[in-house]
Amino acid sequence: MEPTERLKIERLVAGGYSLARRSDGKVVFLQEGYPDETVIASSVKGKQDFQIMKVDRLVTPSEYRRERLCKNFPKCGGCDWQDLEYSRQLYWKGEIVKEQFRRVGKMELPQLEVAPSQQRVNYRNKMEFVSYPGKEGLSLGLYARGSLIPVDCDGCVLGLKDFDATRRAFQGILRKTPLRPYDRNGGSGELKHLVLRGNGSQMMAILITKGENLPGEAYIAESVQKRLKNVKTLVHLINTSDKVVLRGLARVLYGDGVLAHQLSWQRFEIPTTAFYQNNSGVTEAIIDHLERELKLTDEDSLLDLYAGVGTFSLTLGRKLRRVVAVESSPVSAKAFRANAKINEMFAAQSVESDVGDYLKKRSDSFTTVVMDPPRSGIGRDILLVEKFRPSKVAYISCDPTTLARDIALLKSSGFEIVSVKAFDMFPQTWHVETVVVLSSSKS
Repeated sequence: MEPTERLKIERLVAGGYSLARRSDGKVVFLQEGYPDETVIASSVKGKQDFQIMKVDRLVTPSEYRRERLCKNFPKCGGCDWQDLEYSRQLYWKGEIVKEQFRRVGKMELPQLEVAPSQQRVNYRNKMEFVSYPGKEGLSLGLYARGSLIPVDCDGCVLGLKDFDATRRAFQGILRKTPLRPYDRNGGSGELKHLVLRGNGSQMMAILITKGENLPGEAYIAESVQKRLKNVKTLVHLINTSDKVVLRGLARVLYGDGVLAHQLSWQRFEIPTTAFYQNNSGVTEAIIDHLERELKLTDEDSLLDLYAGVGTFSLTLGRKLRRVVAVESSPVSAKAFRANAKINEMFAAQSVESDVGDYLKKRSDSFTTVVMDPPRSGIGRDILLVEKFRPSKVAYISCDPTTLARDIALLKSSGFEIVSVKAFDMFPQTWHVETVVVLSSSKS
């Protein structure tokens, strides 16, 4: 049995951990707990300069603790801070962003607004449910916190309101087929995930298998179409990768294989594997914020890096004569072109290219550059943005650490921060979306 230790938690940090210090001053990261709480904890794993520990018992609770919203918390990894008062969730998200700017970017952010989400539950328009062998047969759940062990997520409060009932209905249908959960260790079975994407009234359902075989395919399609009227399209995705969920060859079992979203007066059609922001209300708020900060006119030109299906370029660029959207995913680039046509933005140009390659090979002039990179950020390629001579740059990020690194690089190449604002894209979790607007010191 691991020895236990009494600890007092100091603060919350990136990754969803809480931080405490042992009597010898050594830093400890805890998988649970909130600031000012006293806990009894035992070691999980350790390194020379810090340890990760689990909370065995709560001695003194925080005054900001509240009743949990879901019976599966904290075992389920879908939420990090579900039993922390929402105002404190916002406060600590701001502190995490400021700490990463201080530690990684060597910058101080004395004031930082964190805009709340209007919907604090039932906000996710996409949920990825993992398939596993449950007590009653094939089950669809989420991963346990900090692991790849599937757990029950019945009653989950994160997805849109009809997601949980739809997940349960799929579970019942799939249990009547020969379909087996995929075992990532042994390689047996077929079904890896059920992914639901929704717009508030309709859904796309995606069944993901390791190989081409989908046992019971005809029965599944017929049953879903008959019983689940809000599932407008059902897709079978063949994905040989165990690292990325939404990747591979898509086969439409019924419907058109896309889901429509309305965003900032524009219509977007989202295909099976394309990235789209998970919280539609907060995405609207970010677009409104960028419109106020950038103040684009028909004299401006826009370069959108990591453009996806056009979330930012087709909303911010409505009045512009020149919009160029760079996207490496063929699926997303094709969707961008379709969405530009739907919204009659015929001047919007799609460039299917790796962003780094585009920045190295091109040097066109744009008044404004917008970028929404993946969690890994851009890295040193961001230094190439300066050669496009923009007077304004907007960087949207879901990772405060890589954001701070990249903003420091932008500052070193002649840009100054105009504003930093965080948005609670992911309530009940530690994750936060941050938008930084910069101007060129040379303009």
